Amino acid sequence: MEMRQKAMGVAAALLAGRMYTCREIYDRLVRRGYDKELAEQVVEEFVRAGFLNDARYAQCYIADAAALGAKGKTRIRQELRQKGVAAKVIDDAMEEAEADFAGALADYVRQRDLCAAVHSRKDLEKLKARLLRRGYFMKEINRCLEEYSFNFDE
Repeated sequence: MEMRQKAMGVAAALLAGRMYTCREIYDRLVRRGYDKELAEQVVEEFVRAGFLNDARYAQCYIADAAALGAKGKTRIRQELRQKGVAAKVIDDAMEEAEADFAGALADYVRQRDLCAAVHSRKDLEKLKARLLRRGYFMKEINRCLEEYSFNFDE
């Protein structure tokens, strides 16, 4: 019983600092030497108590990643999957998300003055590749870059 209390204390201390997914708490407990069965029980208990909720985590993560991290849907999905969030939970959270991905992309391009470095078609393709890596769709990127007029002397 003492190990269970210690494991619960570790999980509570982690959650006091920031939000975690169920798998992140499980992994951290296992890395700290607690057996897998105990880690699973602690996670289940925290889920029942409402302290761990992957759906709520995904909603918050999507909002922050879009607004603060200027990340697109593709990259956010990938990062949430790496954190152990189920695909169905991610899909539901994406549907409910009120994040303005197009606005976040436009802000990212404008604030970093990314179009100032575009002097050739090659530069434009590099910029598009950079934005693709951030998780935006080519359709979103092209729509965002339409407002800029690029004159290439090639």
